[in-house]
Amino acid sequence: MKVANGKDFWAGLMFIGFGLGFMGVANNYAMGTAVRMGPAYFPTVLGGMLAVLGVAIFLRAFVSKIPHPVGVFPFRLWFVVGGLALGVIAYYTQVPRDGGDVAKIAHELLAGVSIGLLFAAFGPRSLWVILFSVVAFGYLLKPLGLVLATGVLIFGSAWGGHEFKTREVTFLFVALAVFSVFAFVKGLGLPMNIWPAFLE
Repeated sequence: MKVANGKDFWAGLMFIGFGLGFMGVANNYAMGTAVRMGPAYFPTVLGGMLAVLGVAIFLRAFVSKIPHPVGVFPFRLWFVVGGLALGVIAYYTQVPRDGGDVAKIAHELLAGVSIGLLFAAFGPRSLWVILFSVVAFGYLLKPLGLVLATGVLIFGSAWGGHEFKTREVTFLFVALAVFSVFAFVKGLGLPMNIWPAFLE
């Protein structure tokens, strides 16, 4: 069979890979039931749905009426090599729990940059910049706090778009930071740092 739409082909493979990856990681935890969910329940269900969606998109790539070449995404080998090298360094330089905040932040940044380089190896700039911003938010939420991590997410994602208007992005950041603090920390009582630990 011939691939008719390269975008659907690669998107389907990506969804299948992420879905199976979530299910594989969740396999190490207790499943539970729909009434009493264990830590593996939500990732397994979400990963399964993502994998099924990926299969549907992957199969659509062979019957699509919209032609796109298979080589639709550029591949940069040196970014993969750099990302894997930094990932190995981050893995073998774990910071102990009683380590300093600066060391923890540096380690999180190192791990985040390694993932960012792996993202940057594929696709256009907007794709990997936005993905990297989301991953950076997850890594920086604990050491930098909710407000600064939200800033990284908003400014990074906006930089990946077609236009970057400082005033609009700043207004969006302030609005989302205030909403996040009041909704998640004050309203729901989630145990999150609002600011970095060394500033509180």
